[in-house]
Amino acid sequence: MLVKACLNGGTTRAKHPSVPQTPDELAADALAACQAGAGAVHIHPRDAPGAETLEPDAVLAAVAAVRAVVPGVPVGVTTGIWAVGGDPARRIELVARWTGPDRPDFASVNLSEPGTDELADLLRGLGIPVEAGVWSAADADRLAASSFADRVIRVLIEPPDEDGASAVATAAEAEAALDRHGIGAPRLHHGYGLATWDVIRAALALGRDIRVGLEDTTVLPDGSRATGNADLVAAAVRMASSADRPPDGGVDGASSPV
Repeated sequence: MLVKACLNGGTTRAKHPSVPQTPDELAADALAACQAGAGAVHIHPRDAPGAETLEPDAVLAAVAAVRAVVPGVPVGVTTGIWAVGGDPARRIELVARWTGPDRPDFASVNLSEPGTDELADLLRGLGIPVEAGVWSAADADRLAASSFADRVIRVLIEPPDEDGASAVATAAEAEAALDRHGIGAPRLHHGYGLATWDVIRAALALGRDIRVGLEDTTVLPDGSRATGNADLVAAAVRMASSADRPPDGGVDGASSPV
């Protein structure tokens, strides 16, 4: 079971003072998150003022810094169209220059955005595997109609609902749509805010991979403020361990491995 750490996203320092922005900060947080149990890292590279960017220099520098401290751990990035002001052509222009040894190990492509077929084809041509970002059942339908539905390394089921029960229901609808279309790629679930933890609990019950970090939430399962990414990953790992353990502690009282 994979726990992916999403280190920053668009979360601002005003929302959480420890959110990493620079390559060195991302590297330090990646190391701490992996020591807490994360098996992959997802980052949103930032420019000098701290805004999200797809500029090659920023992307490659951030990936290189993270990879240097967690060798062998896959490092992925966003392709969110908001980072280019909603311009698909500008996104293609920038992503085309994600080349060389510091290119990401994977990139997320949101099915709710325009230009996904061209973007996914470009990424695969660069040797960068694609994760499909599915926010709803409608996005699952879009993935099924895309040119790359059978060539993604995983599907991210990421309901945007702020209410926990609604988020879990949206994720279940997306799961059903993926099943209906016969999309068999591994699935990873995550949510936002306090709903993060409801989504993770439901995902663990299904045996799915999960994601957590300051991109998604700044609070722990009890609603208290997390100190940072490692704190959130550790909480998710504990939750996964509890989900894996039989109620009686295992056969003859022995604890079950995670």
